[in-house]
Amino acid sequence: MIRQAEDVMRGLADIQAQIRRVTGEGEAADGQVRARADGRGQVTAIILDPRVMRLDSAVLSAEVTRAARTAQDAAKERTDELVAAAHTRATGLAAPLDETFVRYRFDQLAQELDAGPDAFAPDRRETGDLEQDARRAERIESWLADGEREIEAVTGRGRAADGRIQAVTTAYGLVREVVIEPRAMRLPSRTLAEELLLALRRAQEDAKRQCRQMVNDALRELAPGESFGPDAVDEWFGGLLKPFERPG
Repeated sequence: MIRQAEDVMRGLADIQAQIRRVTGEGEAADGQVRARADGRGQVTAIILDPRVMRLDSAVLSAEVTRAARTAQDAAKERTDELVAAAHTRATGLAAPLDETFVRYRFDQLAQELDAGPDAFAPDRRETGDLEQDARRAERIESWLADGEREIEAVTGRGRAADGRIQAVTTAYGLVREVVIEPRAMRLPSRTLAEELLLALRRAQEDAKRQCRQMVNDALRELAPGESFGPDAVDEWFGGLLKPFERPG
């Protein structure tokens, strides 16, 4: 059983590495607008053919949005396949190893949420403390259902080229809209592509910042007096914002 678990964990690590290498490609305007996205949903490249500068700014805005979304959808499709493979590996564990594994992960998360690094040592935890931890975990889990809905309503906004380019993304980094003002069309196509990418990244970072703050505030409200470090907040934040696992 131990060897089986080790094999599964090695397989999961390999799948994680594959997800980090995932890329999705998207095209629009008859191939004159191209975009690339990675397995986390980040738009990593925007490429504009110089001929697109003849287009109306509103038309180009729509084409860039379409190319970026197509790239993200392509990356999502490949990522979903890898996540499904990971799920198959994890559920392939023989009982009771699967239950033990889940319990280990839960305990590991509980330790990260605890204020003290040694607070969960067997010889230092009292029954009352453990019950308090369990109640706290239940409150946090209960919040997650509502928290997901709140986070889905978050909108990230980013600007570039002195405000001549604006980008809007969802909480999960999916591109919702790109707006190119007419005066931005005076830029060289290569510069415009770079500024578009910058606006998208800023929008995605803005959405992440809002969501991280939302999770941080919720944790402090649910467990007043506790000290939640960045690792604890990021753990819950990451659980809510798994790239491409939510609908756009």
